[in-house]
Amino acid sequence: MSNSRISRIPAPVVPGISDSTRVSAGDLVFISGQVGFEEDGSVPEDFERAIELTYAELERALTAAGATWEDLVRVNVYITELDQEKLATWRTTRNRIVQVEEPPASSVIGVHSLYNGATIEIDAIAAV
Repeated sequence: MSNSRISRIPAPVVPGISDSTRVSAGDLVFISGQVGFEEDGSVPEDFERAIELTYAELERALTAAGATWEDLVRVNVYITELDQEKLATWRTTRNRIVQVEEPPASSVIGVHSLYNGATIEIDAIAAV
């Protein structure tokens, strides 16, 4: 597979934002929305914990598809009641979990509600 980054020049000055990825070969894997619940099925009270569990579910889905973090080409993150504090918590936590030197194209979207009371959901596309 061949991935290449496409950047606008001049690039927008927005911290944590990436432009896009061109995938020239490989099979695409579409991963439906992943949410992170505690083992008993409850929504974590701590938002950082919810992020960690959601990324763990995304990693399980990637592994099942024979993919890794590096194979991600598109990620959509949905966060309930999105504000600057939640955005900062998400960025800090995400940066500990995934490589951010060459991130996939992504969107962070504030939403009113998610499945079963989840506070974060992530869907993705990987090229393997």
